[in-house]
Amino acid sequence: MKQRILLLIVMTFVITGSYAQKTDKKITGYAITGQQKGHKGWKEVRLVDVTTGDEVKTIFNSTQEIEALNARTGKPIVKKDAAAKSAVTTISTLAPTRKVINLDQELDKANGVKVTRVVYVAQRIQSDKPFATNSAAMAYDKKHERLYYTPMNINQLRYIDLKSSAPKVHYFEDEAFGTAGKGGVDKQITRMVIASDGEGYALTNDAKSLIRFTTGKNPVITDLGSLTDDAANGKFSVHNQSCYGGDMIADASKNLYLISANRRVYQISIETKVAKYLGSIKGLPQGFGTNGAMVEQGSKVIVCSSESTEGYYRFDLTTLEAEKVSGNVSVFNASDLANGNLAFDKKKKDKKEKAEQAKPQPVVEDAVVAKQETTNEQTAGNEIAVFPNPVTDGLVKLSFTNQPAGKYQVQLLDLSGRLVNTQQININGSRQVAEFRLPALISAGTYYIKVFSETNKFSSTTKLVVQ
Repeated sequence: MKQRILLLIVMTFVITGSYAQKTDKKITGYAITGQQKGHKGWKEVRLVDVTTGDEVKTIFNSTQEIEALNARTGKPIVKKDAAAKSAVTTISTLAPTRKVINLDQELDKANGVKVTRVVYVAQRIQSDKPFATNSAAMAYDKKHERLYYTPMNINQLRYIDLKSSAPKVHYFEDEAFGTAGKGGVDKQITRMVIASDGEGYALTNDAKSLIRFTTGKNPVITDLGSLTDDAANGKFSVHNQSCYGGDMIADASKNLYLISANRRVYQISIETKVAKYLGSIKGLPQGFGTNGAMVEQGSKVIVCSSESTEGYYRFDLTTLEAEKVSGNVSVFNASDLANGNLAFDKKKKDKKEKAEQAKPQPVVEDAVVAKQETTNEQTAGNEIAVFPNPVTDGLVKLSFTNQPAGKYQVQLLDLSGRLVNTQQININGSRQVAEFRLPALISAGTYYIKVFSETNKFSSTTKLVVQ
């Protein structure tokens, strides 16, 4: 009998595992990469699966012949060579030695490096080549099936037509797109995204030029000017060199998010151009630069490194906590990632919530969900009440009644039991009301508030609805 039960359990795991493998959905995005994993020279474009690290489709191969057309007229562009300025920068690191690196390396290693001198060397570049000077800024226009990008040093808006059977690249020739060649690395455009208004936005390294480009008929390119720091940013100005590089994503509420190469995250209002510092991504391996970013869903963001092939990571915009998403595989290091998803997209969120509601409620660790879903603070006996519920202003209150004095841990968990936020509370009396502040960018939905004492002699979990 025991053998039959054991066999049944094993078969259940095998069937469940096989089903999961068949139904796991790919997480894909467009990436600007080198010719192979670990290589540099950002001239290749691939559709990659971030869960496996593999290429799904080649979008652009720098060795292939491709038709380059004027975006306005549709006529072939005029082939020409140009004496473009390439920045060679002498830098000093923490060590006393000095070395010379190129522009790509300067962007990749901006974190912890102080620039001391920049020398411009004129070199002949065939500027009509699609990725003549490499690129670190790309945006996917889902509506028109285009990949917009700009080559560094040239700063010209271009796009790849994904609907064309034969590869075609369109250039906005002789049209200003930033101020290339007038300020070095600070004027390079390394961040680009399509926002919720359907328009494209690009940002220079120094954040002094936010450029909008419309994506419909008769596109218009407009330099909106400099970003402004939120009053609370303090020393974390969006204009600091430590914020160079990285990428931009967008949410469903007319906001952009800048993820700099050294992990700093800013929320940018499109209407006011004010950049608010949210903090630094935690949990990434040492030396992992956040050079590319794209939205997975909800508050989840996928990031890649231009240096590391170790893997891709996801972080949460509400907690800035990161975790590895690609498993123990080698991936394409990339200068940029792009897809058509928006953060906090209500349509996708609603579908996810309906699916979650159709499932049996998960058990959160070893706790029993308390039946406390009232909106008042009336308690009886030895209890903890959570109110208001639902919560609308991000502030939750916890009423402790007849609890022993001491330290208590308050945890906010999502439906899967994943920790979203935590806070310690000191209880000194038989009846006390404490406040628990939810993360600023938390998504609406259902969560759990778990409270337990320092001695683990008391534990209580309450379902919390966030609106």
